[in-house]
Order: sequence, then structure tokens, then C-alpha cells
Amino acid sequence: MNKGYNLLAGAAEIDITPPVGTLLAGSLKPRVSIGIEEPLYVKAIVIESNGKRIAYVIFDLVALDRILAEKGIKMASEKTGIFAESIVWAASHTHTGPYTGGLFFDESNINNRWLETICEKMAQCIVEADRRKTPVKFSKMRSFHYGLGHNRRIEFKNGRAINTWLLANAPEQIQSLGSSGPIDPEIGIFCFEKLDGTILSVMFHFTLHTNTNFGLKFSADYPGVVAARLRERFGPDVTTLFLPGACADINTTGPRHREVGNELAVKIIESIERRKVYDGKLELDAIKAEITVPRRNFMIDQTERIKNSGWNLESQKVFYREIEALKKEGKTEDSTIIQAWRIANIGFVSFPGELFVEWGLKVKKESPFPFTYPVELGGDYLGYLVTQKAYQQGGYESLIARSAKTSVEGVMLMFDKAMELLNTLYNKRGFQ
Repeated sequence: MNKGYNLLAGAAEIDITPPVGTLLAGSLKPRVSIGIEEPLYVKAIVIESNGKRIAYVIFDLVALDRILAEKGIKMASEKTGIFAESIVWAASHTHTGPYTGGLFFDESNINNRWLETICEKMAQCIVEADRRKTPVKFSKMRSFHYGLGHNRRIEFKNGRAINTWLLANAPEQIQSLGSSGPIDPEIGIFCFEKLDGTILSVMFHFTLHTNTNFGLKFSADYPGVVAARLRERFGPDVTTLFLPGACADINTTGPRHREVGNELAVKIIESIERRKVYDGKLELDAIKAEITVPRRNFMIDQTERIKNSGWNLESQKVFYREIEALKKEGKTEDSTIIQAWRIANIGFVSFPGELFVEWGLKVKKESPFPFTYPVELGGDYLGYLVTQKAYQQGGYESLIARSAKTSVEGVMLMFDKAMELLNTLYNKRGFQ
């Protein structure tokens, strides 16, 4: 078993679904929840090898503020002894979950009584996962699905870009030039099984916006469907954790969340059924860095950019309000974190916002690890993390809002720090 390395893992999940009637985030206007399609969870896995532990936590939430999550990290670290820098987390970005911050509207949309419970439930979940640790074997797999997502930005001959759901408002006299960017069809799959072959937990990485369900009921979106299918196949105790890829500009091609989840589950199950146990040195490590990044310049007039974005007049008012909210804050930069970790010869790095797929592919290409998976919405939330090309073209993600604060220069600093951390982890200790 892993050449003498003692590998342990434990997983847990806790229901964090708010009361029905709580407002749903994920669009320019709040929606009142009328029921529960799938419960929302916080899920955690704790992995231990050669005396070192890492915890990964995923929330079925649109986003989460760093300050709140770090309260949970502190509580969990004190109770388990896991180093705080070795506890990493992300939000799935489901668009059928509750508000966790002031996105597009004021904080009156937030169910604060519910939100205050999140840090304690996060800590409780990590503690329970750590308590459940048992000897396991690890398998790493990979699959592809090309038919689920598209790059949601269409560029035009005048150099501008418009999002696909706003194309009805595109100028008819200007020809389109097709998609502005690529997709990433790779599915990363990581399986932990007990020594008797029973599947304990599965982590999967995919690059597709979790906005495939825009209903009025709470839903974990397609990751929740994947989790249900894996339990049907491998048993009711399997905990499935989503690793959100760099999907800021990747939307569904049309299938809704159940179809997306079912198709992904087929690929994941096929891969798990032909898994081969990893027999190299399974080393674990994590590193965390503070970074200050500049915001977009909200003092520059945004009238033309908002007008050309494709939003109707009523929706355009939202972005003017957002600019005023940022002016009221008066901040020109944000302190945030970049976090990287490794499992054997696999690198992971999280970015504190919605990362464009072009950045994600650049991470994969330039990372020293043979396999690297960028995780968005990890550790904090600063909104859309766009490319220079996207910012110049305009479009929804390149407007200025509380959901789009960081400048391109700031994203470049994030990328450079991510590469620095990945190289540090890669060079720190050898692996096979």
C-alpha cells in the first residue's frame, strides 16, 4: 500500500439548506425560494499520509466571504490540530442557493441568522471527517466531455463581445466572429476506497458554470446530481466533493442540471470502474499566501461599456448602482489569498473568484506538476477574474460591480503567485 506510506481518509457532509422563503442568489434580481430540489451541503474530506493532513471543503453556495470561512478554519484547526494553511475550501457557485453577500443588491437579501451558522457547520464537518479517517487506497483518473459547455462570450467584428444569453440585443449590422475563447473538457477524478474496495469518497474537477438550474427551489445544481448517481452505483455512504474549474466564461450548451449531472456521472463511473491504485509516494502538502490586488478603476466613465454590454435598460441600472456601491466603499485594492496543495504528483491551486477558462488552461500548461487543477471561488470571493482580451472586449464579466472588482493587473498578480506556490510545492519534496 503506497510503498509504506500510511494513507488515511475520512469524509463528512452536513446539510446547510436555509429555510424555504430565503432569497435565491445567482441573477440580477432576487428570487424567493419555494422548495428544495436538492439539499445544499458543506462537505469535507480529510486526507492523511505519513503524518501530514490536508482537508478540502466544498460549499453548495454561490460564493463565501473569506472572513466567515476563516472563522470556521480556526475552529476546525483548534479542534483537530490540522494546520490552518492545510485547510482549503471553495464554493460550488450554485445559482440556486442563498445570498452570502451583497451582490447586485444590499445586504437585506441575506438570511443572516442562517449565514451565522456556516462557520460552525464548516468546522463540525471537518472535525467529523477527521474523526472518520480509515485506511484507504487512492486512484487518479481522467475523462472528457465535449458536449456540455460552450464559451459564453461571442466576439464581433467591431472588437466587442456579448454574452450568449444577450445575443438578441447584439447589433444586427455587425458580423459575429464566433466564440471569444476555448472550453476545457477534461474531467479530473480522484477516488479514495477502503481496503476492502468499498468507495469512501470521490472528488471530481470540471469546468462548467453551476448555473444549469435557474429554478425557484434550492439546488446543488449538477454536482448534486453527480453525487446522487455515484451513491446509487457505489453505495449510500459515498461522499462526492466537487472541485470547480475555471468556468467564469463557460456555460451549459443547453442541457439542464439533471442531464448535465447524469452525463458527467456516466463518465466518472466508467473511469472509477477501471481505476488503478496509485502506487507511488503519496505525499501531501499545502501552502497559503496573502496577496494584495488592485481593483478596476471605477472612476473611469462606464456609460459606453454598460450600453454596449447587451443588457436592457432596466438591467443596466443595476450596474450603475454597483459602481456607486463601490465608490461608497472607496477601496482601490483588496487583500486576499492564493492557496495551493498537492496530492502525490497532482497539483491544485485555488483562486478567489470566478476564473476565466483561459487562465485555467494557462495554469495547467505552465505548472511544473504533470497534472494540475485550478479551483475557482476558493478562499475568498472577488468576482470575475478576466483576461486582458476580455476586458478590452467588454461584456458582462468586464463591467464593474461587486461581482467584478479585480483589475486585469490584479489577476496577473494572482496567476504569478499561483505559479510561485505550485513551484514551491513541486520543488519541496520529490515524488514518483
